[in-house]
Amino acid sequence: MRRVLMRDPIFIFCFVIVAGLLLMSVGNTVFRDGNVDQTLMLYSDEGRLIGIPPLEPSKYQWLGTDNAGYDLFQMLVEGFKWTVSICAIVALGRVVIGLFIGIPLAFRGARLNGFFKTILDGFLILPISLLALMMLAATLIFGDPTQITPLFERVKLELIVLIMLGLPAVTLYLITEIRQLLQQEFMIVAQTLGGGVWHRVRLHLLPHLIPTLVIVFMQQFVQTLMLLIHLSLFGIFFGGTVILYEGVMPTVYEWSSMFGYYFKQFTAMTWMTNHLFLIPAIALAALIFIFNLLTSRLERAFRLRRQEPVVTEMNVAQSEAAAASLDNPFSLVDVKVSLKNGSDDL
Repeated sequence: MRRVLMRDPIFIFCFVIVAGLLLMSVGNTVFRDGNVDQTLMLYSDEGRLIGIPPLEPSKYQWLGTDNAGYDLFQMLVEGFKWTVSICAIVALGRVVIGLFIGIPLAFRGARLNGFFKTILDGFLILPISLLALMMLAATLIFGDPTQITPLFERVKLELIVLIMLGLPAVTLYLITEIRQLLQQEFMIVAQTLGGGVWHRVRLHLLPHLIPTLVIVFMQQFVQTLMLLIHLSLFGIFFGGTVILYEGVMPTVYEWSSMFGYYFKQFTAMTWMTNHLFLIPAIALAALIFIFNLLTSRLERAFRLRRQEPVVTEMNVAQSEAAAASLDNPFSLVDVKVSLKNGSDDL
């Protein structure tokens, strides 16, 4: 599979973009302490005032600035690590916890699985965005900037809520996949030969589950990003929302929070105001498109891996010996004649 991915230009292109942006974002935190340049007034070389925020894109500000003068490109670079880290942690938490819950349940009887399926199916029809809104609105909206709780506490609470909301769907899907694998012949043979539960899980189940887990992780990554976008439209920014006299504002540079923040300033009056909203919107759409491409290329690689035959040195040696033992290596061997000759020799 690794060879297939290394020869896939689409996968390499998408991976380089994500890795490059992540390195730039981490580098901005390490070397510039996460600061974003602010331009309150733009002067010409002669000292004449030529512009005030929001500034249009130029060679100094590639994507322009917002109303406060902050460079939009630097804000996107600084917030990229937040967006990717949040979605990756939530997706990984859902997959790992769902796996620990799904494996014991999948080995149970059909009656117990049917009971849990009935319970989990009820959570699938509930809108996750509204549930997250009701659970987070009271703890992440601050009317007084001096009463804001520590960032770690806010982030921990939101991550737990986001993980738990998507856990029923992931767990139910993994239980179904695991029970299908348990019905395969190699799993039945392993059980017949006396293999314990941990032995079957470690040597037979997990290797066949890895492709499924990778694809589920990528899908949950995109789903988490969409959930963050929905929350930002309701005014729930990641890490908390501060209500000021001028309106609401996020506490961290995160892409979905920027999208919701500038969406509330959206108007059809001026091009620059629309520009503030379109920059994070296009960035989020591109990020979702890239991760969907990565998911499709991973699915293709796993599919090709299952189709290609396993070639080992022993198989090659056996084939060469069989070919050398024949007068004509390209002629077919009559199995019945070979068996008859063998019985005569006996």
